[in-house]
Amino acid sequence: MLRSEIQKETGLTRKAIEYYEDKGLISPQKSENGYRDYSIKDLEILKKVSIFRKLGMS
Repeated sequence: MLRSEIQKETGLTRKAIEYYEDKGLISPQKSENGYRDYSIKDLEILKKVSIFRKLGMS
């Protein structure tokens, strides 16, 4: 799943997704062309993070 799809599903920004990747919460695979391929597990984690953010949790 591409980042644009993840953004649509979660409502998170590109920078937020990259931040959570840098912190080790998600670990997308990188394809030969350099695109990140997010798994269903990554999507589930980011959906939870999005909900927590909406509730005001850091």
